[in-house]
Amino acid sequence: LGLRSIRFSLSNPDIFSTQIRAVLRAAAGAKEARIMFPMISSVDEFLQARQVVLSSMEKLSREQVPFCENPSIGMMVELPSVVDIMEELARHSDFFSIGTNDFVQYLLAVDRSNQRVSRYYAAHHPSVLRGLNRIVQAALSSGREVSICGEMAHDTAHLPFLLGIGIRMFSVNPQFLPLVQESISRIRISDAREYASELLKLSSLEDIQKAMANARWADRSGDGA
Repeated sequence: LGLRSIRFSLSNPDIFSTQIRAVLRAAAGAKEARIMFPMISSVDEFLQARQVVLSSMEKLSREQVPFCENPSIGMMVELPSVVDIMEELARHSDFFSIGTNDFVQYLLAVDRSNQRVSRYYAAHHPSVLRGLNRIVQAALSSGREVSICGEMAHDTAHLPFLLGIGIRMFSVNPQFLPLVQESISRIRISDAREYASELLKLSSLEDIQKAMANARWADRSGDGA
């Protein structure tokens, strides 16, 4: 809720442009380079940030300094404000990464570090599940890559749902890789799609919890993801 992430960067253009120039120069000659902006809340904000990259590229070109000439420019999806404008953002952003920790926290107005309200932090809340589905469908329908990170990305209880709505890229800490890989290998995509569809129909936290508890994915084998 403060002046941080992309808000800080746009409020300090000299610092921001210096950082972008450094990224572009460091990626000179690279086959692929990506720049991703965090905490984007509007199309306007993303376009402002992207323009800093384009302007920096123009200046480096005039200065005849080697730099990455074709970086992919994407954004983190962390704020509820972007759910309804995903189609518009997909026209401008090359890729998306959903930051589930902040997305859940801001959507449900829950400070995870506050023990008095932490019980309200529910990643399986119907609004969270439906919001994630809308984000992913908008990105995929526009041909944009979408990945996911945060606690949901390595929570085996959520993997079937995430696969079911179309997530195929998971960003997790190395310590979680074996567990995530094994869990995914046990899930049929067709089953995951059916499961996700059923969860999206439910409006009660209790009903969703029951459906997740009764799924018993660990006991099912499949053809992998």
